[in-house]
Amino acid sequence: MACGRIQGKTAIVTGGARGIGKAIVRKLLSEGGKVIIADILAEEAGRTAEGFAGLGESRAVAYDAGKVGDAETVVNSALDAFGRLDMLVNNAGVQSRRPSIDMTEEIFDHVMDIDIKAPFFMSRAAARAMRESGGGRIVSISSGNSRMMNPGRAPYCIAKAGVNAMTKVLAAEWAMYNINVNAIAPGFIETEIVKRGLGMGILTRDQITAVTPIERLATVDEVADSVFFFVTDEARYVTGQILFCDGGWSTGILPGALDYVKHPEKFDSGL
Repeated sequence: MACGRIQGKTAIVTGGARGIGKAIVRKLLSEGGKVIIADILAEEAGRTAEGFAGLGESRAVAYDAGKVGDAETVVNSALDAFGRLDMLVNNAGVQSRRPSIDMTEEIFDHVMDIDIKAPFFMSRAAARAMRESGGGRIVSISSGNSRMMNPGRAPYCIAKAGVNAMTKVLAAEWAMYNINVNAIAPGFIETEIVKRGLGMGILTRDQITAVTPIERLATVDEVADSVFFFVTDEARYVTGQILFCDGGWSTGILPGALDYVKHPEKFDSGL
């Protein structure tokens, strides 16, 4: 197997059994990394590891993001399996759709526990191990919804904005340990969750493309590529940054706003 850009380095990917997390696992393995796939879907994580056996070495570890103590367990599993930890990708997350006026404390707390509390304590556990070995890279999956609000998803938007703030403060604190901390904020991605929402009519592809200059949804591999940049040496001087991998959604264009650029002749005022 040809050497990759992270040959011999080790990573934890939370929520790595499917979707974006699975694509990140595949990318890291294809570039020579070794990966702990940490997921509450332990059996599916095991199947993912088996399916990628030809790419490199990965192991599935049961991880409940709602239990703070599981973070230490996952990090210890990485140290036991590979002897060190170089990278952490905080990918595990949930969302819940409900108007804010009807939001329950149970739903609010669940989203906060998984989407902001879990990444913080997983990062803390990983940073302690990285500090001992001379440094590392932490990348968290935020969301375009940290900037572009989506009605009916208040806890999710709030938590992902918190991920951005967490990224910046941890980057400032942990630079002295040679630990770079960054985040990726995806826009609309071709995942099963998004497809389910499209199928339910919550959003349409036309609505999405109308506010996305690139005019399509992203693939999970495109998000994985963005994550990979942050763990390579090319990003060694980059920390505390939020990269919006969103096809331009965060530029904030209005639906149909590009029509003038595409067909200026239709709007020519003679001025």
